[in-house]
Amino acid sequence: MQAALTNSVKFLIFWVFLIVGLAVGSKIDVPTITLAWLGGLWLVIFLSDQEDRRIELVSIALFAGTAGALIWQLTGGEVWLRLSGLSFISERLISLRDLLIDRIFLSLPEPHGSLLAGILFGNRLKLDRELLETFRIVGLSHLIAVSGFNLTILTANAQTFFRGIIGRNSLWLGLVIIFFFIIITGAPASILRAGVMASVVIIAQIIGRPSQSLNLLILASGVLAVFEPKIIFDVGFQLSVVATYGLISLAPLIGQALRGVPAPKSLKGILAETLSATILTAPLIILHFERLALVSPLTNMLVLPIIPLLMALGLTSAAVLLISPAIGGLLVMLTWPLLSWVLLVGDWFSQLAWSATEASLNHFLIAAIMALIVLAVEFLGRFVKPGELDYLDELFLSTEPKP
Repeated sequence: MQAALTNSVKFLIFWVFLIVGLAVGSKIDVPTITLAWLGGLWLVIFLSDQEDRRIELVSIALFAGTAGALIWQLTGGEVWLRLSGLSFISERLISLRDLLIDRIFLSLPEPHGSLLAGILFGNRLKLDRELLETFRIVGLSHLIAVSGFNLTILTANAQTFFRGIIGRNSLWLGLVIIFFFIIITGAPASILRAGVMASVVIIAQIIGRPSQSLNLLILASGVLAVFEPKIIFDVGFQLSVVATYGLISLAPLIGQALRGVPAPKSLKGILAETLSATILTAPLIILHFERLALVSPLTNMLVLPIIPLLMALGLTSAAVLLISPAIGGLLVMLTWPLLSWVLLVGDWFSQLAWSATEASLNHFLIAAIMALIVLAVEFLGRFVKPGELDYLDELFLSTEPKP
Protein backbone atom coordinates (compact mmCIF):
# COMPACT_ATOMS: atom_id res chain seq x y z
CA MET A 1 0.00 0.00 0.00
CA GLN A 2 1.39 3.38 -0.98
CA ALA A 3 1.49 6.24 1.52
CA ALA A 4 -1.06 9.00 0.95
CA LEU A 5 0.08 12.38 -0.29
CA THR A 6 0.93 14.85 2.47
CA ASN A 7 -1.14 18.02 2.77
CA SER A 8 1.83 20.17 1.74
CA VAL A 9 2.29 18.14 -1.45
CA LYS A 10 -1.43 18.40 -2.24
CA PHE A 11 -1.22 22.13 -1.62
CA LEU A 12 1.74 22.49 -3.98
CA ILE A 13 0.15 20.39 -6.74
CA PHE A 14 -3.18 22.23 -6.53
CA TRP A 15 -1.82 25.76 -6.88
CA VAL A 16 0.77 24.93 -9.51
CA PHE A 17 -1.78 23.19 -11.74
CA LEU A 18 -4.36 25.91 -11.10
CA ILE A 19 -1.94 28.44 -12.61
CA VAL A 20 -1.19 26.01 -15.47
CA GLY A 21 -4.93 25.66 -16.04
CA LEU A 22 -5.32 29.44 -16.28
CA ALA A 23 -2.61 29.56 -18.94
CA VAL A 24 -4.16 26.67 -20.89
CA GLY A 25 -7.62 28.21 -20.55
CA SER A 26 -6.41 31.31 -22.38
CA LYS A 27 -5.51 29.19 -25.42
CA ILE A 28 -8.48 26.82 -25.70
CA ASP A 29 -12.21 27.27 -26.23
CA VAL A 30 -14.18 24.65 -24.33
CA PRO A 31 -17.81 25.13 -23.22
CA THR A 32 -17.96 26.15 -19.57
CA ILE A 33 -20.51 23.42 -18.81
CA THR A 34 -18.04 20.82 -20.06
CA LEU A 35 -15.25 22.22 -17.91
CA ALA A 36 -17.56 22.39 -14.89
CA TRP A 37 -18.63 18.77 -15.40
CA LEU A 38 -15.04 17.58 -15.78
CA GLY A 39 -13.93 19.57 -12.74
CA GLY A 40 -16.71 18.04 -10.66
CA LEU A 41 -15.76 14.56 -11.84
CA TRP A 42 -12.10 14.98 -10.86
CA LEU A 43 -13.15 16.47 -7.51
CA VAL A 44 -15.35 13.46 -6.73
CA ILE A 45 -12.49 11.10 -7.58
CA PHE A 46 -10.09 13.08 -5.42
CA LEU A 47 -12.47 13.24 -2.43
CA SER A 48 -13.22 9.53 -2.60
CA ASP A 49 -11.23 7.28 -0.31
CA GLN A 50 -8.40 6.42 -2.67
CA GLU A 51 -5.49 4.29 -1.52
CA ASP A 52 -3.64 4.64 -4.81
CA ARG A 53 -1.28 7.60 -4.54
CA ARG A 54 -1.05 7.98 -8.31
CA ILE A 55 -4.81 8.36 -8.72
CA GLU A 56 -4.86 10.89 -5.89
CA LEU A 57 -2.07 12.90 -7.51
CA VAL A 58 -3.60 12.85 -11.00
CA SER A 59 -7.11 13.71 -9.78
CA ILE A 60 -6.04 16.76 -7.77
CA ALA A 61 -3.83 17.98 -10.63
CA LEU A 62 -6.62 17.59 -13.20
CA PHE A 63 -9.19 19.18 -10.89
CA ALA A 64 -6.95 22.20 -10.30
CA GLY A 65 -6.11 22.52 -14.00
CA THR A 66 -9.76 22.26 -15.02
CA ALA A 67 -10.74 24.82 -12.37
CA GLY A 68 -8.11 27.22 -13.71
CA ALA A 69 -9.35 26.84 -17.29
CA LEU A 70 -12.95 27.34 -16.11
CA ILE A 71 -12.05 30.54 -14.25
CA TRP A 72 -10.43 31.92 -17.41
CA GLN A 73 -13.44 30.99 -19.54
CA LEU A 74 -15.79 32.73 -17.09
CA THR A 75 -13.74 35.90 -16.66
CA GLY A 76 -11.85 36.27 -19.94
CA GLY A 77 -8.78 36.88 -17.81
CA GLU A 78 -10.09 40.15 -16.39
CA VAL A 79 -10.28 41.10 -12.73
CA TRP A 80 -13.56 39.64 -11.51
CA LEU A 81 -13.78 41.59 -8.29
CA ARG A 82 -13.41 45.37 -8.32
CA LEU A 83 -13.76 47.60 -5.27
CA SER A 84 -14.86 51.08 -6.33
CA GLY A 85 -13.61 52.56 -3.05
CA LEU A 86 -10.05 51.61 -3.89
CA SER A 87 -10.05 53.71 -7.07
CA PHE A 88 -11.13 56.79 -5.08
CA ILE A 89 -8.32 56.27 -2.56
CA SER A 90 -5.82 55.58 -5.35
CA GLU A 91 -6.68 58.87 -7.09
CA ARG A 92 -5.93 60.80 -3.90
CA LEU A 93 -2.65 58.96 -3.43
CA ILE A 94 -1.61 59.66 -7.01
CA SER A 95 -2.31 63.38 -6.49
CA LEU A 96 -0.08 63.33 -3.40
CA ARG A 97 2.64 61.50 -5.34
CA ASP A 98 2.55 64.06 -8.16
CA LEU A 99 2.84 66.91 -5.66
CA LEU A 100 5.88 65.29 -4.05
CA ILE A 101 7.50 64.81 -7.46
CA ASP A 102 6.99 68.49 -8.32
CA ARG A 103 8.63 69.56 -5.06
CA ILE A 104 11.62 67.29 -5.72
CA PHE A 105 12.08 68.72 -9.22
CA LEU A 106 12.14 72.24 -7.74
CA SER A 107 14.74 71.30 -5.13
CA LEU A 108 17.27 69.23 -7.08
CA PRO A 109 18.93 69.99 -10.43
CA GLU A 110 18.96 67.46 -13.26
CA PRO A 111 19.62 64.62 -13.60
CA HIS A 112 19.59 64.14 -9.81
CA GLY A 113 15.99 65.33 -9.37
CA SER A 114 14.60 63.04 -12.05
CA LEU A 115 16.66 60.12 -10.76
CA LEU A 116 15.36 60.55 -7.20
CA ALA A 117 11.77 60.82 -8.47
CA GLY A 118 12.35 57.68 -10.52
CA ILE A 119 13.75 55.71 -7.59
CA LEU A 120 11.00 56.81 -5.20
CA PHE A 121 7.97 56.79 -7.49
CA GLY A 122 8.96 55.08 -10.75
CA ASN A 123 8.61 58.42 -12.58
CA ARG A 124 10.64 58.51 -15.82
CA LEU A 125 9.06 61.49 -17.56
CA LYS A 126 12.03 63.85 -17.18
CA LEU A 127 14.82 61.30 -17.25
CA ASP A 128 17.24 61.80 -20.10
CA ARG A 129 17.00 59.11 -22.78
CA GLU A 130 20.74 58.54 -22.66
CA LEU A 131 20.55 57.95 -18.91
CA LEU A 132 17.68 55.49 -19.39
CA GLU A 133 19.74 53.61 -21.97
CA THR A 134 22.76 53.64 -19.66
CA PHE A 135 20.74 52.05 -16.87
CA ARG A 136 19.39 49.41 -19.26
CA ILE A 137 22.91 48.52 -20.39
CA VAL A 138 24.27 48.06 -16.87
CA GLY A 139 21.18 46.37 -15.40
CA LEU A 140 20.01 49.21 -13.15
CA SER A 141 16.78 50.11 -14.94
CA HIS A 142 14.76 48.35 -12.23
CA LEU A 143 15.79 51.16 -9.85
CA ILE A 144 13.60 53.62 -11.74
CA ALA A 145 10.68 51.29 -12.33
CA VAL A 146 7.86 50.56 -9.93
CA SER A 147 8.23 46.80 -10.10
CA GLY A 148 7.93 43.70 -7.98
CA PHE A 149 11.60 42.94 -8.62
CA ASN A 150 12.56 46.36 -7.26
CA LEU A 151 10.33 46.07 -4.20
CA THR A 152 11.49 42.53 -3.44
CA ILE A 153 15.18 43.42 -3.58
CA LEU A 154 14.68 46.73 -1.76
CA THR A 155 12.87 45.05 1.12
CA ALA A 156 15.38 42.22 1.44
CA ASN A 157 18.36 44.59 1.33
CA ALA A 158 16.80 46.95 3.88
CA GLN A 159 16.22 44.05 6.29
CA THR A 160 19.79 42.85 5.84
CA PHE A 161 21.17 46.38 6.31
CA PHE A 162 19.21 47.13 9.49
CA ARG A 163 19.35 43.66 11.03
CA GLY A 164 22.60 44.43 12.85
CA ILE A 165 21.01 47.56 14.34
CA ILE A 166 17.50 46.50 15.33
CA GLY A 167 17.74 42.70 15.14
CA ARG A 168 14.51 40.78 14.56
CA ASN A 169 12.55 44.04 14.30
CA SER A 170 14.03 44.40 10.82
CA LEU A 171 11.26 42.00 9.74
CA TRP A 172 8.59 44.47 10.80
CA LEU A 173 10.59 47.24 9.15
CA GLY A 174 10.31 45.30 5.89
CA LEU A 175 6.51 45.26 6.13
CA VAL A 176 6.49 48.98 6.95
CA ILE A 177 8.62 49.68 3.86
CA ILE A 178 6.21 47.71 1.69
CA PHE A 179 3.22 49.60 3.11
CA PHE A 180 4.72 53.04 2.55
CA PHE A 181 6.05 52.07 -0.87
CA ILE A 182 2.50 51.16 -1.89
CA ILE A 183 1.18 54.45 -0.50
CA ILE A 184 3.72 56.77 -2.14
CA THR A 185 3.43 55.12 -5.56
CA GLY A 186 -0.33 55.65 -5.65
CA ALA A 187 -1.19 52.00 -4.98
CA PRO A 188 -1.40 50.82 -8.62
CA ALA A 189 -2.40 47.22 -9.22
CA SER A 190 1.16 46.24 -10.15
CA ILE A 191 2.51 47.45 -6.81
CA LEU A 192 -0.31 45.87 -4.82
CA ARG A 193 0.66 42.56 -6.43
CA ALA A 194 4.34 43.22 -5.79
CA GLY A 195 3.57 44.03 -2.17
CA VAL A 196 1.89 40.66 -1.75
CA MET A 197 4.87 38.86 -3.25
CA ALA A 198 7.44 40.79 -1.19
CA SER A 199 5.47 40.13 2.01
CA VAL A 200 5.54 36.37 1.48
CA VAL A 201 9.05 35.74 2.78
CA ILE A 202 8.72 38.24 5.62
CA ILE A 203 5.52 36.69 6.97
CA ALA A 204 7.10 33.23 6.93
CA GLN A 205 10.08 34.58 8.86
CA ILE A 206 7.91 36.42 11.40
CA ILE A 207 6.01 33.25 12.26
CA GLY A 208 9.32 31.43 12.53
CA ARG A 209 8.82 29.07 9.60
CA PRO A 210 11.08 30.25 6.75
CA SER A 211 10.83 26.74 5.30
CA GLN A 212 7.16 27.52 4.52
CA SER A 213 8.09 30.52 2.36
CA LEU A 214 7.83 28.51 -0.85
CA ASN A 215 4.33 27.33 0.05
CA LEU A 216 3.32 30.91 0.79
CA LEU A 217 4.80 32.03 -2.53
CA ILE A 218 2.76 29.42 -4.38
CA LEU A 219 -0.37 30.38 -2.43
CA ALA A 220 0.10 34.10 -3.11
CA SER A 221 0.75 33.48 -6.81
CA GLY A 222 -2.32 31.28 -7.09
CA VAL A 223 -4.61 33.71 -5.27
CA LEU A 224 -3.44 36.63 -7.40
CA ALA A 225 -3.87 34.56 -10.56
CA VAL A 226 -7.41 33.59 -9.56
CA PHE A 227 -8.21 37.22 -8.74
CA GLU A 228 -6.82 38.47 -12.08
CA PRO A 229 -6.10 35.56 -14.48
CA LYS A 230 -4.25 37.72 -17.04
CA ILE A 231 -1.60 38.42 -14.45
CA ILE A 232 0.26 35.23 -15.39
CA PHE A 233 1.31 36.94 -18.65
CA ASP A 234 2.40 40.16 -16.91
CA VAL A 235 6.18 40.66 -17.08
CA GLY A 236 6.33 42.38 -13.71
CA PHE A 237 4.44 39.54 -12.04
CA GLN A 238 6.70 36.92 -13.60
CA LEU A 239 9.84 38.77 -12.51
CA SER A 240 8.61 39.28 -8.95
CA VAL A 241 7.66 35.59 -8.61
CA VAL A 242 11.02 34.26 -9.81
CA ALA A 243 12.96 36.92 -7.87
CA THR A 244 11.11 35.93 -4.69
CA TYR A 245 11.81 32.25 -5.40
CA GLY A 246 15.48 33.16 -5.79
CA LEU A 247 15.51 34.84 -2.37
CA ILE A 248 13.79 31.83 -0.81
CA SER A 249 15.75 28.98 -2.38
CA LEU A 250 18.94 30.22 -4.05
CA ALA A 251 20.06 33.04 -1.74
CA PRO A 252 20.60 30.61 1.18
CA LEU A 253 22.84 28.43 -1.01
CA ILE A 254 24.89 31.43 -2.15
CA GLY A 255 25.01 32.72 1.42
CA GLN A 256 26.35 29.34 2.57
CA ALA A 257 29.02 29.46 -0.15
CA LEU A 258 30.06 32.96 0.97
CA ARG A 259 30.28 31.99 4.65
CA GLY A 260 34.08 31.84 4.61
CA VAL A 261 34.55 35.11 2.69
CA PRO A 262 36.11 37.80 4.92
CA ALA A 263 33.45 40.48 4.53
CA PRO A 264 30.65 41.99 6.64
CA LYS A 265 27.65 39.68 6.95
CA SER A 266 25.30 42.39 5.66
CA LEU A 267 27.40 42.83 2.51
CA LYS A 268 27.47 39.07 1.90
CA GLY A 269 23.72 38.96 2.44
CA ILE A 270 23.09 41.71 -0.09
CA LEU A 271 25.40 39.97 -2.59
CA ALA A 272 23.56 36.66 -2.11
CA GLU A 273 20.17 38.32 -2.54
CA THR A 274 21.25 40.26 -5.61
CA LEU A 275 22.91 37.28 -7.31
CA SER A 276 19.99 34.97 -6.61
CA ALA A 277 17.44 37.39 -8.05
CA THR A 278 19.69 38.17 -11.03
CA ILE A 279 20.24 34.50 -11.90
CA LEU A 280 16.55 33.60 -11.67
CA THR A 281 15.32 36.63 -13.64
CA ALA A 282 17.98 36.52 -16.38
CA PRO A 283 16.09 34.05 -18.65
CA LEU A 284 12.88 36.11 -18.42
CA ILE A 285 14.75 39.34 -19.13
CA ILE A 286 16.25 37.75 -22.24
CA LEU A 287 12.81 36.52 -23.30
CA HIS A 288 11.02 39.83 -22.90
CA PHE A 289 13.77 42.39 -23.60
CA GLU A 290 16.28 40.42 -25.73
CA ARG A 291 19.20 41.87 -23.82
CA LEU A 292 21.34 40.69 -20.93
CA ALA A 293 23.39 43.06 -18.76
CA LEU A 294 26.57 41.10 -18.03
CA VAL A 295 27.73 43.61 -15.40
CA SER A 296 24.38 43.60 -13.60
CA PRO A 297 25.53 41.58 -10.54
CA LEU A 298 28.46 43.92 -9.97
CA THR A 299 26.61 47.20 -10.57
CA ASN A 300 23.75 46.10 -8.34
CA MET A 301 26.15 45.09 -5.57
CA LEU A 302 27.73 48.56 -5.74
CA VAL A 303 24.43 50.44 -5.81
CA LEU A 304 21.77 48.44 -3.94
CA PRO A 305 23.35 48.76 -0.45
CA ILE A 306 22.77 52.54 -0.47
CA ILE A 307 19.24 52.43 -1.90
CA PRO A 308 17.43 51.91 1.45
CA LEU A 309 19.25 54.93 2.91
CA LEU A 310 18.67 56.94 -0.26
CA MET A 311 14.95 56.18 -0.20
CA ALA A 312 14.69 56.98 3.51
CA LEU A 313 16.36 60.37 3.00
CA GLY A 314 14.34 61.03 -0.15
CA LEU A 315 10.97 60.22 1.42
CA THR A 316 11.73 62.18 4.59
CA SER A 317 12.84 65.26 2.68
CA ALA A 318 9.88 64.98 0.29
CA ALA A 319 7.48 64.93 3.25
CA VAL A 320 9.19 67.96 4.81
CA LEU A 321 9.04 69.76 1.45
CA LEU A 322 5.24 69.71 1.76
CA ILE A 323 5.46 71.56 5.08
CA SER A 324 8.55 73.73 4.70
CA PRO A 325 10.16 74.02 1.25
CA ALA A 326 13.21 75.73 2.78
CA ILE A 327 14.01 73.01 5.33
CA GLY A 328 13.00 70.25 2.91
CA GLY A 329 15.30 71.74 0.29
CA LEU A 330 18.24 71.43 2.68
CA LEU A 331 17.34 67.87 3.63
CA VAL A 332 16.95 66.71 0.04
CA MET A 333 20.52 67.84 -0.68
CA LEU A 334 21.66 64.98 1.57
CA THR A 335 20.67 62.64 -1.27
CA TRP A 336 23.06 64.39 -3.69
CA PRO A 337 26.21 62.30 -2.99
CA LEU A 338 24.21 59.06 -3.06
CA LEU A 339 22.53 59.95 -6.34
CA SER A 340 25.91 61.00 -7.76
CA TRP A 341 27.32 57.57 -6.85
CA VAL A 342 24.48 55.80 -8.69
CA LEU A 343 25.10 57.98 -11.76
CA LEU A 344 28.86 57.40 -11.58
CA VAL A 345 28.50 53.60 -11.40
CA GLY A 346 26.07 53.58 -14.32
CA ASP A 347 28.23 55.83 -16.48
CA TRP A 348 31.50 54.00 -15.80
CA PHE A 349 30.23 50.47 -16.42
CA SER A 350 28.22 51.45 -19.51
CA GLN A 351 31.49 52.39 -21.21
CA LEU A 352 32.79 48.83 -20.98
CA ALA A 353 32.54 47.04 -24.33
CA TRP A 354 31.30 43.83 -22.68
CA SER A 355 28.79 45.43 -20.28
CA ALA A 356 25.76 44.03 -22.14
CA THR A 357 24.95 41.68 -24.97
CA GLU A 358 21.99 41.18 -27.26
CA ALA A 359 20.32 37.81 -26.75
CA SER A 360 17.23 36.17 -28.17
CA LEU A 361 15.87 32.74 -27.27
CA ASN A 362 12.54 31.08 -28.03
CA HIS A 363 9.93 30.36 -25.38
CA PHE A 364 10.63 26.63 -25.21
CA LEU A 365 14.36 27.11 -24.64
CA ILE A 366 13.68 29.74 -21.97
CA ALA A 367 11.27 27.35 -20.25
CA ALA A 368 13.89 24.60 -20.37
CA ILE A 369 16.56 26.89 -18.91
CA MET A 370 14.23 28.00 -16.12
CA ALA A 371 13.37 24.38 -15.34
CA LEU A 372 17.05 23.42 -15.22
CA ILE A 373 17.84 26.32 -12.87
CA VAL A 374 15.02 25.36 -10.51
CA LEU A 375 15.97 21.68 -10.60
CA ALA A 376 19.62 22.56 -9.92
CA VAL A 377 18.66 24.77 -6.97
CA GLU A 378 16.42 22.10 -5.46
CA PHE A 379 19.02 19.39 -6.13
CA LEU A 380 21.84 21.33 -4.47
CA GLY A 381 19.61 22.14 -1.52
CA ARG A 382 19.26 18.43 -0.78
CA PHE A 383 23.00 18.09 -0.14
CA VAL A 384 22.96 20.57 2.71
CA LYS A 385 22.37 18.95 6.08
CA PRO A 386 19.51 20.28 8.20
CA GLY A 387 20.74 23.15 10.35
CA GLU A 388 23.64 24.02 8.07
CA LEU A 389 21.63 26.13 5.69
CA ASP A 390 20.85 28.81 8.23
CA TYR A 391 21.48 31.86 6.06
CA LEU A 392 17.92 33.16 6.39
CA ASP A 393 17.85 32.26 10.08
CA GLU A 394 21.03 34.22 10.76
CA LEU A 395 19.84 37.22 8.79
CA PHE A 396 16.32 37.46 10.09
CA LEU A 397 15.25 35.06 12.82
CA SER A 398 17.81 35.56 15.55
CA THR A 399 19.55 38.48 17.16
CA GLU A 400 22.61 36.49 18.21
CA PRO A 401 25.12 35.02 15.75
CA LYS A 402 25.10 31.25 15.58
CA PRO A 403 28.27 29.32 16.49
